[in-house]
Amino acid sequence: QQFLLNLLQGGHTMIPLLFSFLLSPTAINALTLHKLSSEVANSTGAVCLDGSPPAVYFDPASDPKSNTSWVIFFRGGGWCYDEDDCADRSLTDLGSTNQLDSELTYGGPLDSDSSNPFAGFNRVLFWYCDGASFSGDLATPVSAKGHTMYFRGHRILDQLFNFLATDFGFSQATDVLLTGCSAGGLATFMHADYISSKLLPPSVSRFKALPLSGFFLMHDTIYGKQLYSKQMKHVFKMQNCTHNVNENCINSSITGEEWRCIFANETAAHVKTSIFIINSAVDKWQMQNIWLGDQTCVNNGEFDNCTTDEISDLNEWQTDFLTDLTNTGLTTMKGNGIFIESCSEHCAVDGPGFAQITIDGVSMNDAVKQWWNAPVDADPSEYTYLPCSLSDDTPHQCNPSCRIQKTSKMN
Repeated sequence: QQFLLNLLQGGHTMIPLLFSFLLSPTAINALTLHKLSSEVANSTGAVCLDGSPPAVYFDPASDPKSNTSWVIFFRGGGWCYDEDDCADRSLTDLGSTNQLDSELTYGGPLDSDSSNPFAGFNRVLFWYCDGASFSGDLATPVSAKGHTMYFRGHRILDQLFNFLATDFGFSQATDVLLTGCSAGGLATFMHADYISSKLLPPSVSRFKALPLSGFFLMHDTIYGKQLYSKQMKHVFKMQNCTHNVNENCINSSITGEEWRCIFANETAAHVKTSIFIINSAVDKWQMQNIWLGDQTCVNNGEFDNCTTDEISDLNEWQTDFLTDLTNTGLTTMKGNGIFIESCSEHCAVDGPGFAQITIDGVSMNDAVKQWWNAPVDADPSEYTYLPCSLSDDTPHQCNPSCRIQKTSKMN
């Protein structure tokens, strides 16, 4: 605001700069990097894989009416499945904050475009640098491939919320949307209730959760092997996640099976926070990394080159997805909603897909807006959007709006 005032006071000589500022996407959308101090990070043990301090990207509310409204986004980026994998990851920006850019632009719920119902809110992105969806807490550092690593994601979660309260005005928050995509979507499922009960200031009167592309299936590969579930089981045990995922899920688990709570289809059944799930029922990442089959089909546009047998496989996966989701009970709980589409995408909501993908003429962002403004005891059937089945005939994609979206580059 002060920058704009200076430009206006500068007279006609500043007009070209003013227009440059107004037309610049960075000026409009940029969130600014803020790192937790090294002193706090080291004293609390809240550090990234490589020991660097965690960070947020933040932009204050642009709408005076939304000064106490917040959207907090968990950045995604997969997981590291074993110690060697985590060692490699610690050398990247998914395990360290040492090389982060000073500004970041992001779409979807963090976009400042007027089509986003949260555009005027305080916008925050939690940088993801722990490799386990903010769920690990192992006191002793781990060494692999000549690198020392720290599994401290849950401590990062605690300290970043404290950081927001002490330095950014979150202590006065009244309305909070928790969201995130991919691994960040899974974090939203796992941590929503903990945040609601432990980390929100008393001033909050509305808190809801919006997990995006985070409902990963505990599903066999096309070859009948349990690959992904074994990988995530090791993540859970390696990073000591038992006490850092949904507490009710852990308490309801059979002894020795607590690791299953790192999956959304296990945790979601226990989530008490009002929740709206956005996901593709044929999520591209899951097709590529969990199913592992029909790769020529799933890697080419909207299933344009698929055979009839491959379309049958995808529709069977969609049936499994909807069955798992329904079995959680979330779809019938008051105050909840779902938007499940058939697009070949993963985290398209972070980009143009948020405004462009529709079901029955309703876009993702409009569906979210209606749910956000609904009472917490609203009938979930009013906020339920289900996918069509892929067609045996060409074009196989049954939802035309899938063709105009582009998947985000930052999953």
